[in-house]
Amino acid sequence: MPCGEMAPTLQDISYLPGLPIAGTAVGPRVVPASWKDDLEIRFAGIDRLDDLGALEPHPNAQGPAKAWLLQFKATSLHPDTDDESVRRSLEAYLLWLFGFIMFKNGTSNSVDKVLIPYAREIADAPEDAVPLWSWGSAVLAAPYRGLCDACSKDESNARFQGCALLLQLWSYERLAVGRPIVDHRGYEAQYYGQHDDDGPTMGTLWVCSREDLTNEQARRTYPSFVVALHRLVAEDVIWEPYSAAAVGSRALYGLSSLYTSNETLWYTTASLVYDIYIEPHCPHRAMRQFGYAQQFPVPRVIDRVTPQDHRLSRLGQRCSGTWVTKVEPYVEAWDNAHQDVVHPVAPHTDWWYETFLTWYRPRTRCHVMYADTQPVPHESSSTDAYARHRDEALAGAICCQLQSNTNDALERVRGGNPFTPDEQLQRLTAANASLVSMMHAWGSPMHQPPIPPQYTAPSCSYMPPIDPASTSYTPMHPSPQHVTPMDPPSMSYTPMGTSLQPQSSMPYQPMGLATSMSFTPIRPQTTGFNLFEGVQDHQLNFSDLEHDQHNIIGASQLGGAPLFPTQEATQTPV
Repeated sequence: MPCGEMAPTLQDISYLPGLPIAGTAVGPRVVPASWKDDLEIRFAGIDRLDDLGALEPHPNAQGPAKAWLLQFKATSLHPDTDDESVRRSLEAYLLWLFGFIMFKNGTSNSVDKVLIPYAREIADAPEDAVPLWSWGSAVLAAPYRGLCDACSKDESNARFQGCALLLQLWSYERLAVGRPIVDHRGYEAQYYGQHDDDGPTMGTLWVCSREDLTNEQARRTYPSFVVALHRLVAEDVIWEPYSAAAVGSRALYGLSSLYTSNETLWYTTASLVYDIYIEPHCPHRAMRQFGYAQQFPVPRVIDRVTPQDHRLSRLGQRCSGTWVTKVEPYVEAWDNAHQDVVHPVAPHTDWWYETFLTWYRPRTRCHVMYADTQPVPHESSSTDAYARHRDEALAGAICCQLQSNTNDALERVRGGNPFTPDEQLQRLTAANASLVSMMHAWGSPMHQPPIPPQYTAPSCSYMPPIDPASTSYTPMHPSPQHVTPMDPPSMSYTPMGTSLQPQSSMPYQPMGLATSMSFTPIRPQTTGFNLFEGVQDHQLNFSDLEHDQHNIIGASQLGGAPLFPTQEATQTPV
């Protein structure tokens, strides 16, 4: 995110779905080829209501089919049914829960067959000897892998796999992007069971008390959500949604002690395992979510999960014991996960956070569009919906940009240097794009008209002729080097939709736009500014800024994005 890295962690697993994180890792199992016949034989004698008729045969599928499992709901059993029927109904429910809530397999209507042994062992176990598996770590590993796969595919049929509910709940707690309308009153007694540990979770609020989407929410969906995430700033985030005050106001009768009984595992760096999926757990990269100072530089993850192990896939492979052997070291390592934990260095402070951002921003593409780095003061709350003040800031920046470019064009025409047809087309197209982006931010259905094919707009910015022998051009970017703003006599003509340059005639200059969207050639001077001015350098180690760029890795992590935005990035539609 522009405000730093964020991720669902095992802490979110404990508070939102309330799943156990202690126990044996949910590794791969060997399932015989006769699994479907075994399943039908096991469920053939279940005692259902007479008026339901005969059981439907199991269809041809890659795993237990959803429609087939729904024949064994608890409401379909006789009131005085036998114990075996109850256990089979429980097995069917667990398979449905695994396959369509916890480990959703894309758009498939069947459950992954590797989960059959887990459901059966739980259903057949005595009540006082139910096997304990780390379902929480498995549910976190599945969307990690699902996001890693989905965001790197460009096929039209690419689908997310994993627990989408977890990502929704995590987002609702922290971000006012697509957050539903809910009743924020504390949980009433009806949410609590007869036992002390039978109660709601923090995620219950978003599931059991939500209302239908309003017309405003239904109309401003995916495109607006993307824009909101691109413009996210630290003030928009609820960094610590599970504070004592937040828990007390929502859970009036408290939460189960089971949710925090394994708090040490929240900070583990042991790899998460689900089936053959092996994913690194990196709480050290999101320490502000725990209320601690974010350490940097962040360590590599390649040292804990090799690329070969991270790419394990069942596509085109038979189910065999080979997978068990390959994943076994990670399953065994999870047994000692409580020993491999991150130790916070200090509580979070604003000064340390700003220092971390100084290190973080040059190593990632912080913004692909305008983001106000000095936002309107606002304290985030779980009741926030759409941040309209962000739209106002965007509109102000675009209006300022339009005025600046218009003034440049007028000065050029008055100086006897008219525009060519291609330059006129480029100017008008950029102005129209800026207006469309502003209208889109305010929810207008206005669309940008197509550009006539007979014109080809130049892709570079116009600048007055300068003797190449007397000066050089340096791309402006956020780096610790001493560079200077452009001197006023040689103002550049920048296409609208890219960046703002210092203008002596413009009293309003949105902060952060020039350093986060585009890089216009500038004329170097003898004086400059220091990006680290005001930071206590003697307390930090910035030596890695100059040479070592190998402490970060990953196509979807810091090292995967260009150090500075490309021309394509600056032209991303708002």
